[in-house]
Amino acid sequence: MRLYTVQHRPGRLDAMKVADPDVVLIKEGFCWPALFIPLPWLLYRMQFWGLLAYLLLTGTFSALAAFTGLDPWTGSLLFLVLSLLVASVANEWRRWRLSARGYDFVTVVAAHNLIEAEEEFFHHVWPMDAVKSANPATYPSPLPASGLTPFATPFDPV
Repeated sequence: MRLYTVQHRPGRLDAMKVADPDVVLIKEGFCWPALFIPLPWLLYRMQFWGLLAYLLLTGTFSALAAFTGLDPWTGSLLFLVLSLLVASVANEWRRWRLSARGYDFVTVVAAHNLIEAEEEFFHHVWPMDAVKSANPATYPSPLPASGLTPFATPFDPV
């Protein structure tokens, strides 16, 4: 089973005027498209800070390979390591960007794929949250932000 984090942008009254969805599910872990095509993935997901870091490191590795006379295999290995690094943090960058745009962490859903995760969330978790939000006294307070990541996790000390 895979884990998906659910992020929601509260306070959206008219969703028809906005191109962004109010609820986003993001898979935990490694991002395969970011491994094989990091530049298009960073552009598609509008990860501009990650894109800038990727381009700067690519330029640095290229200059290092050119000025030191590294063999092509070592240069390729450097680019492979860079792609692995991008793919390992790509979904974290995506969560961080959504958090910066006003999305709140809601919960974590376990499912075999994205469709099952959406089904689990919208049919079981989301209706319970709507009932809880009707009575704010019973609704739990949001988790504090993590010291290690820009969003809250259930494992952070309070």
